[in-house]
Amino acid sequence: MENFLDQIGSLLSGLFALAQGGFDGVNQVVGLIIALIATLVMPAWRSLWGTALGAVIVDRLVVMLRPALDGGQIALPDIMTMGFWMTALALFLGYAIVIAIFFFLKTILTGSAFRSHRARHAH
Repeated sequence: MENFLDQIGSLLSGLFALAQGGFDGVNQVVGLIIALIATLVMPAWRSLWGTALGAVIVDRLVVMLRPALDGGQIALPDIMTMGFWMTALALFLGYAIVIAIFFFLKTILTGSAFRSHRARHAH
């Protein structure tokens, strides 16, 4: 049983480290702009995962096209490597965290955090 708990602890610490790495990747100017735009178009909490996935796709497109904007070649990613997918997963977790924080602030500032709850109980 201790071995099982150790494995669970290792898995959770690995996921936490991955999320922290993704959060650090998102915590750049371009990543924050992508997260802010994603937050503005996100309609509800239930679409958080899809919005985070869309943000990762936009982020990878920006990384791919940025050298071309500077007059260089388009940098195609090597999608057949584990490093690419680990980076994408880390970014997904990072964007999910940042978008969730931004969306929470959006719902608080617009007053819509409690509006749907009141509307359900009004009838």
